Amino acid sequence: MMNYVMEKYLQNNPKATDVLTAASGKTLAQINKIKVAGFGPFDNEIAKTGKVQGLHDSFLGAVRAGLEFNLDVLKGYDVLNAAQSAGINELFGPDNKLLRADAAVLVHNDMPAWNALTIDGIHVSAALDWDECVGGIPVSEIACYSTFYEPERMEKFLEGYFSVSGEIPNFKEQFELMRLRYIVSKMTLRLRRYFAWQKDDFMKQKIETGKIHLKESLKHFGLSK
Repeated sequence: MMNYVMEKYLQNNPKATDVLTAASGKTLAQINKIKVAGFGPFDNEIAKTGKVQGLHDSFLGAVRAGLEFNLDVLKGYDVLNAAQSAGINELFGPDNKLLRADAAVLVHNDMPAWNALTIDGIHVSAALDWDECVGGIPVSEIACYSTFYEPERMEKFLEGYFSVSGEIPNFKEQFELMRLRYIVSKMTLRLRRYFAWQKDDFMKQKIETGKIHLKESLKHFGLSK
């Protein structure tokens, strides 16, 4: 049987969107059951021995990695002001209990519809593009996925995810926090790419979508301009 890239399949079969979105949630929840050592990106040298080991000993350390650089970039492009940058930095401080985790799980970190395959339009047959996978927590996977889509689509995704994972304690608060961290990271990448070499309509639209998501997150945390 033939595998189809889910994005392309949905363009031709839009009525399958809800089913495949829920299937994406189920697949990522299964991936997030795999335990790994350490947090954050995996050590490439250790990976050569056939083992995976995150570069950070704590989830807090992984989340804060690159944060100050991200905030400086967004201030430089006037996406954030100084007060907002300081507020975000404080949110991800060592006193935030939502950034504590006893163990890491495998997080794909990049599975929108263009990085998934389907055979039958009902199930996900494969997850592609693993170069951004990390050791993290399940909520970080959900937060990453949310940066690609609007809330309406997330309802079906969460329906599928929770059918496998069950209830996640403190989900809403942790989700909003991790969503903000991903938005800050992705906005940094998109802005740098746009002004360095990819000054096209696709990346411009991604930046505008990111600004909308960022505005929503800043409002949630009381950091609106």
